[in-house]
Amino acid sequence: MENKKWVLICIIGGILMILAGTIGNIGFYRTVFNQLSIWYPQIAPVLKLVLQIFSWIALGGGISVIVGAIICGRGSLTLGKFIIGLGTGMGLIGLIIFLITGIYSGTLVSDLNAIYTDILNGSYGFIGVLLTILARMRMK
Repeated sequence: MENKKWVLICIIGGILMILAGTIGNIGFYRTVFNQLSIWYPQIAPVLKLVLQIFSWIALGGGISVIVGAIICGRGSLTLGKFIIGLGTGMGLIGLIIFLITGIYSGTLVSDLNAIYTDILNGSYGFIGVLLTILARMRMK
């Protein structure tokens, strides 16, 4: 029963992401796979294919989040959380890195002002991502 609440919150976050047109980012996976391709050139074609599949999932954005939430609700928590992570493009670690780099570079206030302005103008993507991150963390 507890998980159903978080699945529903995740679906709401996915809907907000769809409304805002928010999509995921696979930059971390791309960096890791590029390094692996350099170290192990024989598996480069497989890594390229996997990276392409990850890209398609990430481009789904909110739809990927909703599909991942449904998969979590059906019982495959690990796969569902992975798909949700690709759809948001940002997990808790990504959010923390966003905040730290914003503080370090001195652009956090302007970045948060831009997000706040987008929310006031009807772009609910950031709220959707935050709801999704929260729900993903709480799913058990």
